[in-house]
Parts: sequence; C-alpha cells; structure tokens
Amino acid sequence: PRRLAVGAALGIGAATLLLGACDKLLPRRSAGERLWSSRCSQCHGADGAGNTPQYMGNYKADLTDDTWIHGPDPGSWAAVIEQGVFGSMPANPDLSKEQVRALVDYMRQLRGEIVRRPGG
Repeated sequence: PRRLAVGAALGIGAATLLLGACDKLLPRRSAGERLWSSRCSQCHGADGAGNTPQYMGNYKADLTDDTWIHGPDPGSWAAVIEQGVFGSMPANPDLSKEQVRALVDYMRQLRGEIVRRPGG
C-alpha cells in the first residue's frame, strides 16, 4: 500500500512537470484558433487558403487573398460568420459576439494582418 502511494505520488508529480513543460514548448491555442479548427478549417483549410478536397480551386474559400465578395473589412467578416452565406456557408447563430470577434482576429492572424494577442 505504501509503495503504491509513493508510486502514485511520483507519477502525479511527473505528469505535472510534463504538462508544465508542454505549455512552454507548445503554445496554447487561442479561442479563435480553437473555433477555426472546429468550425471553419474543414472548408477553408487549416491555413485559411481553402485548399481542402471539397473547395480546392474555389476562390471564395481562400480567405488569405484580397478577393472578398461579401466585404473586405472585419465587420463584414463577422456578419458572414454570424449569418452565413445562403447555399455556401452555414450561419453560426450560437456563437457569442466574443467568439465571433475571436474568429475574426484569427482570420486576420492567418492573413498576416495581426499577431496573436496574449490570452486571446
């Protein structure tokens, strides 16, 4: 029993150290990046360039260029995220304003317009 308790304590200690090291080695993903991965990357790609099997060659899926038919400014992007595009992109009415802003910020990051904000 005592040997088991010591082993468990050592195991927990090692896991804690390992997790702490992971935070330093692997940066935490922002809220926008997490949302992008779960909601947007399937069509727009991990890098936002639209290079996915379903949308390869569809210029509308590439969000890294300057060809935007629904508006070139972040306010327009937020509206598209919230309302969707009929027949092309689903709406996201369940996202909060903060989540939409986080997605827009991440899109700007993918485009090289802004850098990641601490804690964002």
